[in-house]
Amino acid sequence: MGALIEINTDGLAKLGETICYSLGLTAYGRKKMANAESYAAIKQAETDTQVQLLKLKGEEEVANYVLAKETRKINNTKSVIEKASSHFVEGEKVSDKPVNTDWTNRFFSIVEDISDETLQDIWGRILAGEVKSPNSFSLRTLDLLRNITKEEAELFVKASKFYIEQDNICTEEFALSLHEILLLGETGFINSEELTTTWTVEQNNKSNVIIDRNVLFILHNNSDKQIKCRLSIKKLSKSGIEILSLVDRPDRTDFYNSLARFFKSKGVSYVFKHEIVEYGETYRYRTTGEELLG
Repeated sequence: MGALIEINTDGLAKLGETICYSLGLTAYGRKKMANAESYAAIKQAETDTQVQLLKLKGEEEVANYVLAKETRKINNTKSVIEKASSHFVEGEKVSDKPVNTDWTNRFFSIVEDISDETLQDIWGRILAGEVKSPNSFSLRTLDLLRNITKEEAELFVKASKFYIEQDNICTEEFALSLHEILLLGETGFINSEELTTTWTVEQNNKSNVIIDRNVLFILHNNSDKQIKCRLSIKKLSKSGIEILSLVDRPDRTDFYNSLARFFKSKGVSYVFKHEIVEYGETYRYRTTGEELLG
């Protein structure tokens, strides 16, 4: 899609603008189009016209079927738009890059058939994220999400608690069951290759372990032997990484304690958790860490 003239950088306005283009409305129409109600009204008017034409032809049953089907689609899409709107702050500035037309067409063709409220919330987050920063979610990711169930979405949210830096998910028994790991692979959230990540703590020394962008573990080895800690992991797929950005940050306290027990089972003497305050090639962390007893 070529650049649009004067793409709005106000988040809510750009959302309305994106919806308008999906409907093929003119610049004048864009100014009038601002929310889910407007979208629903336009789509309902199109449906009513189609239904009336069918009734004039004497096709009453077909007309009723079309009305029920299209009304359901309209309500589903309206709900997703409303949920997307809730992820903008009034006056929030966003990218002036337009949302790709192919992406928009694919998105709206999918969400019209999404009736589960939990899944509608996910799709609302996707629309908001793409409006704010186009190319955040690939067409492949849209197709992946199109085919997942509510239960599979909930499993991914659970798995997000066991995220390890560098886009990995911990697959040790204390995190996920074999059935859950296989299901995550079948849905396309994670890659199938079995991997391990290894941390080495030299004798009478300590080692830093970055768990995520916010948390650092310091492992202490008070013994005269080197300790190697190998953790089973699987890498998130590209779509899995994109979808992870939609998940609200979960409480990972239980996971941190499970990791502490894991490290101690390998011979680590003490495990301290610290907050990372500046992440990058060189990071800083707060020295007021807490010891994890596991």
